[in-house]
Formats: sequence, structure tokens, C-alpha cells
Amino acid sequence: MPIQVCFMIMPFGKKSTGAETGKGPAQIDFDALWDRALRPMIQDDLHYLPIRADQDAGALIIKAMIERLAISDLVIADLTIPNANVYYEVGVRHAAQKVGCVLIAADWSKPLFDVAQMRRLTYPFSDGTVTEESATVIRETLKDGIRQVMNHISPVYETLPGYPARVNAAQLESFRDVVEKLARLQSEVSLARGLPANLAATEVKRLVDLYGEDAGAVPSVALDLAGLLRDTRQWAAALKFIDGLPQRIREMPVMREQRALVLGKNGQMLEAISELETLIRIEGDSSERSGLLGGRYKVLHETAADAQSKSLYLNKAIGSYERGMMLDLNDYFPTCNLPRLYRERKQSDDEEKAVTAARLTLVGCQRAIKRNPDDPWIRPTLLGAAFDAGDVFTARKLLDEYNQAAVAPFQIQSTIPDLRRSLSLLADTETSFRLASILAEFQRLLDPNGTVIALAGRRVDAPGTKDRDRRFPPENETKVAQRIRNMLVAAASTSVVSSAACGADILALESAAELGLSRRVVLPFSRARFRSTSVTDRGDEWGRRFDTIVADLDKEDIIELDLEGSDDEAYAATNVRILDEAAAMATNANQRALAAVVWNGLTRGASDLTDAFRRLATEKKLETIAVPTL
Repeated sequence: MPIQVCFMIMPFGKKSTGAETGKGPAQIDFDALWDRALRPMIQDDLHYLPIRADQDAGALIIKAMIERLAISDLVIADLTIPNANVYYEVGVRHAAQKVGCVLIAADWSKPLFDVAQMRRLTYPFSDGTVTEESATVIRETLKDGIRQVMNHISPVYETLPGYPARVNAAQLESFRDVVEKLARLQSEVSLARGLPANLAATEVKRLVDLYGEDAGAVPSVALDLAGLLRDTRQWAAALKFIDGLPQRIREMPVMREQRALVLGKNGQMLEAISELETLIRIEGDSSERSGLLGGRYKVLHETAADAQSKSLYLNKAIGSYERGMMLDLNDYFPTCNLPRLYRERKQSDDEEKAVTAARLTLVGCQRAIKRNPDDPWIRPTLLGAAFDAGDVFTARKLLDEYNQAAVAPFQIQSTIPDLRRSLSLLADTETSFRLASILAEFQRLLDPNGTVIALAGRRVDAPGTKDRDRRFPPENETKVAQRIRNMLVAAASTSVVSSAACGADILALESAAELGLSRRVVLPFSRARFRSTSVTDRGDEWGRRFDTIVADLDKEDIIELDLEGSDDEAYAATNVRILDEAAAMATNANQRALAAVVWNGLTRGASDLTDAFRRLATEKKLETIAVPTL
């Protein structure tokens, strides 16, 4: 009787499983599993000659491996961990032979979704090591099952009548209809991405309703629709769509990445971080996953209002981006975020690191352009690098190129905050203003009619303020005024609504006048009382500037609330009115309202009215721009 050969597909050596704590061992010794359980079972119980790929003295070249997969009488594949070589070899066997491929896995494992749909045998294996006792249990569990399923037909042969000699596409279930439907969907998705925001929401909803049932069956449809909801900034709808998908599609790694991104954009930052960290533990890390994680920590850093949290999240953002950079030096996304974060942290070697990261970004972008010139993220990334370098010529050239390309609002919205951050780090007045004008053109891709700015911020510090209590040092007035002016230009603002206290308010109203923007002032008390309590207590010069501003405004643009009660209550009510006025003005002019907060980035606690304004703007779903005073 001829010798029958069983080719075993499995990892070798000790491998990490990625299993959750309590749901499987952290590591498996696959060599021990082979030597003590699987090889004896194949040889003594099934009576096949056991062959394992790594037994050769040298590595098997792909030709030899394919030959053995194709001609072996039996192939057994262990899918306990998601090993790429094992999955590839299973595919080869399924295509090469009609029968004789058996899938096995530990009973706690979670194979990838496509293979999870196929018949497989499981065996108990709670410990990553293999004892004589556990080896016996594994053998007894598998041997009869393998005999029963070893002649089951391969899914390739089962699905394709006549394979491999004569495959008739007309006989395949809805083949042509499916191809046509997928092509039509991709065309409609592409068109929807290019629609104005006021038309896109209706069209996207139509497509989700039309193809929603297909998304539950075809992963590519689900990914197209999830990406469309993302790119049109419909965060709540995107999260609802993803969470409504079947589990096998919802748990695809790429879909979990999209869900984490959507969670963050929906304001659920901690849930987004948890989703990404869980995905990394189970499926392994990648530059994309660490980059997404860095982005979530970056937002937490930007929105944190106490020094300890800002420092913690800044370091976590840098650590995540650095990990993503090291995982793939050709991926420009993690590296492009690092220069600004290093410069904000300001450790001894951070400027040197920022320069290195910027160079890696340029190299990564140049490589990406050659590989995929249609990548929509390359030009905004290079635009950010030009802003970092204060390179007006390159920034202008890149913006012109970007204007000629098909641009999704999602990409613009994701890029603008980084350009603003770069702008705030530039000291040269002329360069920063020219870049602000370029950024304004970029902003108008989102807001063609411009924006209305609701603004609040720190009053200038009183004389004698201690260093630890400094929030707006008087010597920073010129620098802060420049930043406010750049912010108004870059945001494509046409109007400013604020109070008129000494410091941020007056600087903003003066800059708005220089730029020819409309201004509206909201005062909690009569102008005389407000002038004495919130302006001239920092010097008579502030009072003269206040008088000039008020004298230049029309009567309807000065709102005196004449509020009673405590000053804190009155100023809190003023914050509400500023935001409401800006929202109403934006609605009337078919514009978007944004909130600007001019401050040191740290809260004084419950009594901090600037922080209260920031939090209220966030609750009202307004995009918030921070302008630093330090």
C-alpha cells in the first residue's frame, strides 16, 4: 500500500496568542504541540506520514511549499492564531484539491471572519504548554473528527461549478448582477463625496438605505458606505451604521479602525482609545492603528484644561505617533504629527526630533506620490510641512494643486487644525500673516461664505501677578494680538462677537476693525459699569481703547444685558449670549459659527469663565479654536 502523506500547516516555535486575559494562554509552544500531540495523532491514529514545513534543513521555497500542498493526501491546518502563512497555505490547498483539507483550532480561538464561516474542529487547550495528559486529550478530541470531515469538498470547488477546467460565470449566483451593483455603488459614492454639504446628507442617506442590506452581506459595500459617512462628517449616523452591521463584518480589523475614528469624531474619545487599544492587543499593532491612537490622545491634549492632563496626553500622543513611525517609516501619517507636538513639549532634544520627523514626513510623502499619486492625503500633509517650515511659496503651490483635486470635506476638516497649530508656532509676523491668508482659502473650501467667530478669553494679568498665576502676561500683548489677527484671517471670518474686557476681547475687536470685519459686543452691565469693573482696572489706556471701539459701533451692535446678581452669574450669561448671537448671525448669512478661546490652556476650576465658555461651545457642537496667551 502506497504511503499516504499528511502535510501539517501550523506556526512553529513559541508564539504570542493575543488572547484576552482569562480567555486563552498568552503564548503557545507550537513545537511541543506538534511533537507531543499532532504528529503522534497523524502517524499512530490516522496512519499518515506526518510532514511539517519547518522540518526541512533549509526554508521551504514557495514552489516546494505549493507542490506539497497540492499533492499531499491530507492537509491539516491549525488556525489557533491569525498567522498569515497558515492562511495563505489553506487558500492554496483549497484551490489545488477538491477534498482533504481539515481546519483545526483551540476552542478559545477567534479565527478571522472569512475562515470562521468554514467548518473547523476545535480542541481543548487552556495552557500554552503541552503535557502528556493534555496531548492525549487533544489527540482523542481530534482524531475521529478528522476522519469524518477529511473528504468534505473544498469551498472553492463547492462554489465554482466546473472548477478548475470549465467555470461558467453565467452559472455563478448573481455574478454579473453583483459586479454591476458594486460598480454602480462605487460611482455613486464618488459622486456623493463631491456634493456640497447641504446636498450630501440627503444623498448619503439615500445610498445607505438603498445598499444597507448589501452591506450586511458584502464587506466591501459596508466599507464603502462607512467611508462615505465618515468623509461627509456624519459621525452619529456612521456610528449607528457600523454598530448595526453583522458581527462578522463589524469585527473586521479595518472596520474596527473606522469605528474608533468615528467614536473620536463623535466626541467619545475614551471609547475610541479603548477600541484601538483592544484591537492592537488582539490583532497586533500597525502604523495606522498607532497613528489613530496618537490622534485621539492629541485631541485630549488640546482639550485638557489642567497642566497634569495636558502633559500626560501630550506624551501619550507623542508615544503613539513614535510607535507608528517605527512600525513603518514609509507611512507619513504618524511622522507628520510629531514636529508640532515636539515643539509644544519643548524638551531638550525635541527640536532636533521635530526636524528629523519633518524630514521623514517629506521622504514618506515623496514615496507615496510615486506609488499612488491620487492619494488625497499627500498634499495636505505636505502643506502642513510647509507651514511648519514657514515656506509660503511651497504652501501656495500645494494649495493651488489641492484646489484642483477632488477633495472630501473630511480631509479638509482633519487638516485645518494642524495648520492652525503650525501658524501659532511661527514668530515671524509677515510670514505668519501670509500663511494665514493661504489657510483662509483652505477654510473656504469648507465654508465658502466665511465664518462667524464667537470669542472669549483671558483678561491681561494685573501688575504684580506671580509667575505661577500668569495667564496673560502684559508683555505678550503684541504676540497675542498677532495670533488673534492670524486666527481671524485663517478662519475666513466675516464677523466677531465678543465682550469688550481688557485683554483678549479688546485685541480681537481691534483686529476685526483692521480687517474690516463686522463686530458685535455683548456687555453684562451698562457700558459705564463694565468699563470700570472689567477694563480700566488694568489701566486707563485700556479704557481709551474700549471707548474707541464702542464709539465706532452701531447702536444695534452693542448689547447691554443690564443683569442683576453676582458678577460671575452675569458673565456666565454673557457667554451664553455671545454664542447665541454668533449662531444667529451665522444662520442668517448661511455661514458657520466657530468659537475662539484666547487663553493659557489651563483652567482655574469651577469659577473659570473662559473655560466655561469653551465647555459651553463644545456642548453646542461648535468647532473651537484655541489661541495661546503664553
